[in-house]
Amino acid sequence: MGSNILNVLIILGVTAVITNVAIQTSTFRYEIPFMMVVTIILLVFGITGGEVTFVEGIIFWVLFLLYLGYLFVMAKKGTNEEDITMGYYAAPAGMAIAYPIIPKVLAAVSVKFLLLIDLLLQFFLSWICARSQNADILIACSFAIGFLKGFLMLWFIRYAQKIFSAKNIRSEFYSYFYPLVYGGGQASMLVTAQLAYHYNWKYMYYFMMLLILVSVLFVIICFRHNRPIKAVAWSDLHIREMFVISAGLLMLMYVINYGKVLDWMASGKICIYIVIAPMLIALFIWYQSRLENPYVSLAPLFQPKAIVGYFYMMLVMFFSTSTTLLTNYLTVILKVDTTHTYSLYIYLLPGYVLGAFICFWWFRWQRWRFRFLIAGGMSCFVLFFGSLYFGISPDSRYEMLYFPIFLRGLGMMILIIAFALFAVEDLNPKYLLSNAFFLIIFRSVLSPIMATSFYSNILYRLEQKYMYSLSETVTLADPLAASRYNQALGNALTQGHPYDEAAQMATNTLYNTLQQQSLLLALKEISQWYSRTMLCIRT
Repeated sequence: MGSNILNVLIILGVTAVITNVAIQTSTFRYEIPFMMVVTIILLVFGITGGEVTFVEGIIFWVLFLLYLGYLFVMAKKGTNEEDITMGYYAAPAGMAIAYPIIPKVLAAVSVKFLLLIDLLLQFFLSWICARSQNADILIACSFAIGFLKGFLMLWFIRYAQKIFSAKNIRSEFYSYFYPLVYGGGQASMLVTAQLAYHYNWKYMYYFMMLLILVSVLFVIICFRHNRPIKAVAWSDLHIREMFVISAGLLMLMYVINYGKVLDWMASGKICIYIVIAPMLIALFIWYQSRLENPYVSLAPLFQPKAIVGYFYMMLVMFFSTSTTLLTNYLTVILKVDTTHTYSLYIYLLPGYVLGAFICFWWFRWQRWRFRFLIAGGMSCFVLFFGSLYFGISPDSRYEMLYFPIFLRGLGMMILIIAFALFAVEDLNPKYLLSNAFFLIIFRSVLSPIMATSFYSNILYRLEQKYMYSLSETVTLADPLAASRYNQALGNALTQGHPYDEAAQMATNTLYNTLQQQSLLLALKEISQWYSRTMLCIRT
């Protein structure tokens, strides 16, 4: 406090007496509000108990590191699709990192205090994301927001478990929990699309800030301070291990996400990360195997059912991320805007509900074999990809995609619940948090970001292949090509364009048609691959 007063009153005052001081926009937008927030947090910490505790000191260190990161990357500007993707998947990565230490923190502090600090920090980080144009800041803040959401999620799971399944039956709990999680995520994407279409995609953060403020008021009114059970030691938080695995995981995500954009090994940064990321992950695993009280137990990785469950859940999420291919079809071929594209995915919700309902009664009755349930979920994906292969065309209607999307939601929910139960069937309950750590990393981080990168690369290569083959056959000697060219030329001349300009417009029209056909053939080929793959897995 004294340092702030000295800087503002004396140092800044003396400087202003000598010459006018220019204040940057970032100072108004970020630095002054950050200082005010930190001052308010310090005031709250001082009032509650009359001292700054160990946990409160950790919070200040986190804020300090965030501010250092902000200063380090402040000079960089601009965001693109890859930056948004990286930020989107950095959040579940942060959540996975938080899970192993959450019970220790919950036992050491008041739940009301923890929720308030957590929500206020999320509010501040969301505000930074909404105002910042820097990709690195967006990714770092998304990771931190995911880390903070982990505390809210695990707290919610503890209390929701008592509501959804009083007898703590996992099949019942998962049948309620997963539809809520994935349905909520789908609803948030729709809200984001609406805000992006009418305003800007960053307005999603303002929407989140509003929800956070409502949550803060709810916590203040409805919660009471409980007494902490026991203090938490610094060594029990495993800060070093969290830093190592966070760095390794984010570097690996960076390589997967930005590889195509940076031309893979042509980028020095990609080359460095390819070497360092596996070393950090290997170091993390080696260190955890030697500790008596590790940050994350490696026991789930030695359970055959857990490994099989992780693999199939990754496979399910890989196939589920194929909706990005459908988005290309809607925007490029059917010329559907972003709002209607994401509105289509609302039809996932009835699929989620029906899938959860089937799983709920399937595991309650236990009259049929587990493999029949898996085969049913896989069949939904086969029908989904088959519908795309036979149904998509330049003349297809938007409405014909309702049922395939429903089938994808149905198959995904059945398989997610089934394999989540399968993974923990023989697992000791004391390893559940470690299982959640690996599950989130494999299912919600690595699999979708690998799928996004794979689809982007394979779609580009297939488009180029078909574009080359089609362009060889399309000449003015072809009656169909000549007819379309002459029609486009006539339309341009009718509109009053000079002949040379009209000829160029007609050529561009023919080229756009080839692009659409190439994309359509690429999508059909991928759908065919996946239909065959899912049939093989089902059988």
